[in-house]
Amino acid sequence: MAVTIFSQNKVGNFFNKNFINVAVQMDSTGKDNEDIKRWYKDAKMIADTYKVDVYPTYLFFNQDGILVHTITGASDKANDFIEKAKDALDPKTQYSKLKEDFFEKDKRDSAFLLLLINSATTAGDDSALHTYINSYIASQKSLLTARNIELIARGTSKSSDKGFDVLLNYPKEVEAVIGKEKRIRILNTIAFDEEIFPVIMINGKKTVYGGGLSIYGGGTMNKHVDWPAIKRKIDLKYHNLSNQIIFQGKLKYYDWLEDWENFNALLLRYTSECNNIDTNLIDNMAGKLMQDCKDKKYFNDATKWSEVLGKNEKHPYYLQTYGRLLYKAGKKNAAIKYIKKYASLIKTSNESTNDLIERMKEGEEIE
Repeated sequence: MAVTIFSQNKVGNFFNKNFINVAVQMDSTGKDNEDIKRWYKDAKMIADTYKVDVYPTYLFFNQDGILVHTITGASDKANDFIEKAKDALDPKTQYSKLKEDFFEKDKRDSAFLLLLINSATTAGDDSALHTYINSYIASQKSLLTARNIELIARGTSKSSDKGFDVLLNYPKEVEAVIGKEKRIRILNTIAFDEEIFPVIMINGKKTVYGGGLSIYGGGTMNKHVDWPAIKRKIDLKYHNLSNQIIFQGKLKYYDWLEDWENFNALLLRYTSECNNIDTNLIDNMAGKLMQDCKDKKYFNDATKWSEVLGKNEKHPYYLQTYGRLLYKAGKKNAAIKYIKKYASLIKTSNESTNDLIERMKEGEEIE
């Protein structure tokens, strides 16, 4: 933004005319000068007070120091960013005023709710966005329009939400708008949060950060999970999605428990029985194993369920993952072959790849 957007004259002229502008560095580095260091305390206060967890974030205050509007994320085009900032100048479009109308004045007409939803999206207010979307959906007679399905996908995070039944029971209509993968991912997440997570982690908590990042933790792992009982409940509610939901739940469970034996067995069974393997899932699980597992004996089994990575030359980075995993399993020559194939497919000189090959030849540890 500093290089490509704020450097443009029209952006500078607009912001200098309408605002007093202050840029604050929110993190700290060893290269910070004294001016930046003087802002450390204030930067922390700003982050804590206004819950800043997405960068860049733009906070707009009125002359009384009251936050009236927020924009999160970068803009690719100067005019788009200027249009977003104009909303901060008009009380009718300021996010703080829209929230006040919703919560204190109980304003609920469809046009207003759509304006509020767009403003909350720009502000990155994901928790409130859920409330606004569900209020809008409740006001609609037909939920199967393209716009309403898109909003349902954004605002449904619980089985009690208005749009849950649409996502579950109208797959053809929903998938025509948001795609099969996204629909299943939303339903999988809801099922995991409500039916599996409370059982596998006692007193656990899910925390959602800006940008949709979710962190599970804070509880005690249950080492005696009754998976058949969980499956019976999920069968009744999710029908043909049940097996996939259980698979994903078990995968998380064995990962969190660092039960790499069952982790490997589950993935081996998946790749042996599934006709349409999710290669991205396999790549992620191979990376997770290499990152978290300290016992080398499990890497050899992992090379069996990850073979699909080595066969996918359309995505060279899968070959790199597979090569690293082979090396971790003690198969140095095969590993180097796949890393070299990866290097040839990306067709660019890569110093880190050349260094990796040399380290493998020398038998050194790799990450």
